[in-house]
Amino acid sequence: MGRSSRRRTNSRGRSARNTAYRGKSPAEARAEHLTWFFLVLIFAVLQLFNQNNIAIQPWLVPLSGAIVLIGSGIYQYSRHWRVSPVTWLAGGLLFFLTLININFLQERSFLGESLIIFAGVILIGLLTGET
Repeated sequence: MGRSSRRRTNSRGRSARNTAYRGKSPAEARAEHLTWFFLVLIFAVLQLFNQNNIAIQPWLVPLSGAIVLIGSGIYQYSRHWRVSPVTWLAGGLLFFLTLININFLQERSFLGESLIIFAGVILIGLLTGET
């Protein structure tokens, strides 16, 4: 009977039971996981288009990845959450690849590079707990 019925709280006043992955709030962890989901969704949609022989513009994959990453970064930043530099760098790199593809190398596909960047963002996010 010596136990207290009060919950323990962490330094931010949140209940210890309500904290998510590596000290993040559940909403913050959910936003990061949604970012990963949308990057994987780009792979899935690309595969569906390839199976149905639907041609897509080569700049569409890096642009969609840039939109997902930069959009996620802006959303997280607007909520005053920490945004990993990897998110900003990868989004910027994908946007740069899009501009190169549209303006200079129209026939070149940066699909492989884009997929490597996507996988790198997800892998770094899994290892560090931040995206």
